[in-house]
Amino acid sequence: MITIARTMLAGMFRDVHTLVWTIIFPIAVLLGLGLYINDLAYSQRLLAGVLTTNVLFGSTMVTAFYVMAHRNRGIYKLLRVTPFSTAAFIGSVTAARTVLALLVSFFVVLISIAVLGVRVSILGILLMLLILLVGTVCMTAIGFIAANLSRNESNVNMISNLMCFPMLFTSEAFYSLQHAPTWVKIAGHVQPFYYFVEAMQAAAKPVVQLGDVLLPLAVLTGFTLVCLLIAVLTFRWDTDGIMLYKGGKSISVRPPSI
Repeated sequence: MITIARTMLAGMFRDVHTLVWTIIFPIAVLLGLGLYINDLAYSQRLLAGVLTTNVLFGSTMVTAFYVMAHRNRGIYKLLRVTPFSTAAFIGSVTAARTVLALLVSFFVVLISIAVLGVRVSILGILLMLLILLVGTVCMTAIGFIAANLSRNESNVNMISNLMCFPMLFTSEAFYSLQHAPTWVKIAGHVQPFYYFVEAMQAAAKPVVQLGDVLLPLAVLTGFTLVCLLIAVLTFRWDTDGIMLYKGGKSISVRPPSI
């Protein structure tokens, strides 16, 4: 499992989607908005927003394309004949994606402190690492779900967009929902990214109130467990099979031709 995770991590650095969405995009948004607005209070919100949005797009959208590309190449058919279980494979991809997200987040925090003057406590940094860990696992699982529901790259693009952008717009990553319509607030409270952002914003403050972090983190953890379960149960080894799960392995059953 460790070898698979290491191999996938190396491959991610050669992937165009990963380079753009996970590395270039968050740093560009952080510096662009931070230097343009030039407000310390907003920079605190911006740090949390960039960290979480980076995970949203980097772990959800990129994972969906990554899984679809490997499935189309037949890589998963080769893995299927090995004793490597579905849960172990998803765990390997999630571990590689989490390591990458933590590395990028480290540089984002450093840039925020050095360039934008953001102040973060030691406790806040430790909590941010924990939140990033849970959030990355959750968003990676959602990326698997998007790929599992897709038949081709057009499908995966549409489905991942339909998952990511509503979560972004109904969260408080870059703006407050205080004056938003009631239905927008309700939609925000029934999706995991909202709690990811809420926990990160509480941890990114100069003085951290532990209670403000633990409640949204607990809700996010619950979403993570549910998403992981769905990702494992719906995993497909090829583009034509129907997803089944039996005995720790995902089984693709090809429907009969008519």
